[in-house]
Amino acid sequence: MATSYYTINRTRATVLLVDDDPHVRESLQEILSYEGFSCIEARDGTEALESIGENQIDLMLLDLKLPRVDGMEVLKQSIAKHPYLPVVVISGQGTIKLAVESTKIGAYDFLEKPLEAERVLVTIRNALRTSQLKLQRDKLLSDSRNRYRMIGADPKMEKVFTLIDRAASVDSKVLISGEAGTGKELVSHAIHLNSDRAGFPFVPVNCSAIPENLIESELFGHVKGAFTGAIANHQGKFHRADHGTLFLDEIGNMSLMMQAKLLRVIEDGLVEPVGSRAGDRVNVRIICATHRNLKKEVEEANFRNDLYYRLNVIPIRLPPLRDRRGDIRPLAEAFLEEICTIEGLPEKGFAQSVWPLLMDYDWPGNIRELRNLIERAAVLTNETLIDAHLIHEAMQSEPLKSHFSAREQTLREARSQFEREFILKTLTAHQGKILESAEALGIQRSHLWKKMKRYGIERVPKSSN
Repeated sequence: MATSYYTINRTRATVLLVDDDPHVRESLQEILSYEGFSCIEARDGTEALESIGENQIDLMLLDLKLPRVDGMEVLKQSIAKHPYLPVVVISGQGTIKLAVESTKIGAYDFLEKPLEAERVLVTIRNALRTSQLKLQRDKLLSDSRNRYRMIGADPKMEKVFTLIDRAASVDSKVLISGEAGTGKELVSHAIHLNSDRAGFPFVPVNCSAIPENLIESELFGHVKGAFTGAIANHQGKFHRADHGTLFLDEIGNMSLMMQAKLLRVIEDGLVEPVGSRAGDRVNVRIICATHRNLKKEVEEANFRNDLYYRLNVIPIRLPPLRDRRGDIRPLAEAFLEEICTIEGLPEKGFAQSVWPLLMDYDWPGNIRELRNLIERAAVLTNETLIDAHLIHEAMQSEPLKSHFSAREQTLREARSQFEREFILKTLTAHQGKILESAEALGIQRSHLWKKMKRYGIERVPKSSN
């Protein structure tokens, strides 16, 4: 083995050295220890499997020719039981074919004997980095799945969950319909995150929020000079969603002209940026949503018949909250827990008197309205128990009086305005003392500082009295 060293900048990791030749293990340990790695040795396959089970291993260097249990069997068991453990195979001249086969099974790479120190270290560094990135990606996906989890035990929602599972297992287009606030984007996220495209972008587009003269450029992009103001090339949503999912919300608001252009992209798979004569082929899964009755829109010639049938391959209809009242309690409890966590509030719960009030309300704003109500109630009080009086008070606030007919951003603004005023009032009452104010608000001091910064609140001066 060569004796030159390749220094890598990394935190300490543990490498399992599996080889029946003590000289190979000794040489590897010398190089890896010099580079700051911790090493564990195994003389055969049985010891290797025992070490993996008993120790925290970050990477395994595995010889294929081993006594007792051969290297290929060790690799297979390692992948099955420890899928995040990167394995670099060591192969002699007679095991190159097996080494190539091992990479197909799941080994990160293979190294030929005699081993070179620089090649070993570079391979280990790359394997650990790839493993770390995979862990981070999977954690992000797990966090996203948790964030976009669907709650509901009503039979109507059980049907929705079944359709989500089916839609996630295929690549067909999906059309989600339902009233505003029923969770259409949540369903689209759930489909994406449980599909083979989960590791690629999810790109949402609100078709009703983009002006008619800009939507073509937003979807397909444009080239420099395509129109006045096009000072540079612009990548459209289709390109950004390549290999992932494009979510077209409120597709029923799209003009007939744009519907024709969207249909052309769906049919030939080519996206042509505005001002360009050449199209790019993209691999995008399309999910659409609407609160309108698209079939009726087709009958009234407001929506293209051919596009409707292209998009409506897997239809998912979301029931309004008033038709699944049994889900109100679990939704409210989940929202309260989430809000307290996000806002740094102490753990809160509901008094039993709350449930008749919530169950008797018709929820014209559906799940979005329920969440905003719970959020408002949570920040209205420092108490850990939310009672019926507090819920009633939250319902009387301006956004709720109008049954949440305003857009979601307006609700956020109203909530932010209330929270800012509440914090200011508390700071004034405690003469600008941050620690006392944070305790009165029931949040940590660091959270109070963040909220003050968010709302542009300067530190309240202490009273001179």
